[in-house]
Amino acid sequence: MGRSRRKLFVSATVSGIALRVGIPGLADLISHVWDETREPVEAIIPPEFKMVITGISLLIFAFTLYLSCEIYLKGVKRGRKGLFTVVAGMVLGFFIGSIIIEGLVDTFGVS
Repeated sequence: MGRSRRKLFVSATVSGIALRVGIPGLADLISHVWDETREPVEAIIPPEFKMVITGISLLIFAFTLYLSCEIYLKGVKRGRKGLFTVVAGMVLGFFIGSIIIEGLVDTFGVS
């Protein structure tokens, strides 16, 4: 494996780990925090500001999606081997992320 393919594979693996660990864990954290703070926040924030928060949240989501898709675009630009390298790296990263989550659950009882 050449240096550029190795860098692409490592980037895809890191992206796979971030996808597995980041999105579900972040969603659970946001859901828990929102459940705990919803009523006080709704009482304090005016309705106009809620739309701004929603817009900012959508922009952050779009930016994250763009960063995730960028690695696939790099793979596509390099042909079949590049795309295979990216998909293999993402699958490996997703697998490593699952192992990390399982280790955290076993060790700390975190879900």
